[in-house]
Amino acid sequence: MAILEIKDITFKYEEEKDMIINHVSFSVEEGEFISIVGRNGCGKSTIAKLIVNLIKPTSGEIKFNIDEKKINKTIGYVFQNPDNQFVGNTVADDIAFGLENKQINQKEMDPIIDDVLNKVDMIEFKRYEPQLLSGGQKQRVAIASNLALGLSMIIFDESTSMLDPKGKEEINKLIKLVREENPKMIVIQITHSMDEVLNSDRVIALDKGTVYFDGKPDEFFKNSAVLEYLGISAPFKYALFNHFKSKNIILDINDTYEEMRDKIYGN
Repeated sequence: MAILEIKDITFKYEEEKDMIINHVSFSVEEGEFISIVGRNGCGKSTIAKLIVNLIKPTSGEIKFNIDEKKINKTIGYVFQNPDNQFVGNTVADDIAFGLENKQINQKEMDPIIDDVLNKVDMIEFKRYEPQLLSGGQKQRVAIASNLALGLSMIIFDESTSMLDPKGKEEINKLIKLVREENPKMIVIQITHSMDEVLNSDRVIALDKGTVYFDGKPDEFFKNSAVLEYLGISAPFKYALFNHFKSKNIILDINDTYEEMRDKIYGN
């Protein structure tokens, strides 16, 4: 059964003439990991904001097959710029803020905070002020704040776009770990990184506010006409995977480049 159903939604700002989202429909199953891609201005982040109810559709319906009262407590959101979501004076305070909103008492709160900070490898920064952290560390805290709430869905809105390559790799490893530990959780990522798309179960490509492609990453990267139209190139990792598969060296598409190198050279 679909957990999220998006039915023929449109969206435009009152002062704008053109639709930003133009009759979009798709559904999301429990445990799915979906990448939403497309050119700048195609409606990717708008879709994310519609799902989390930051804005409302002009027409159409967004339906969650869960208790209506629990919707706002079910969906998490990790912003492109983590500074936009910090509210606490310390890392621990920031995570506690969401727990306080769920009316968790202090005695129960402390072990939850320690647990999620351990999961994102940030326990030693528990008493740090968020502004003193690196970009990657801030995103780790943002993810920890979401994990603390026991969510059913997390949306990552270009959450690695402001990070250096090392920071991006750390966050993508963390997303992979989160999914392994929470197999029923839905993850939706808005991304321009085709390496990140490879990690997902499904790709939804938007063009001018409509769904241009909806399918598996392998189907997406094999479809040269779609890639050419969208101005997208298949990631180098994908070429590596297929090249060595033909030589009976089986790589995992979710491996880092370093892990692929070790498998290729037997290190």
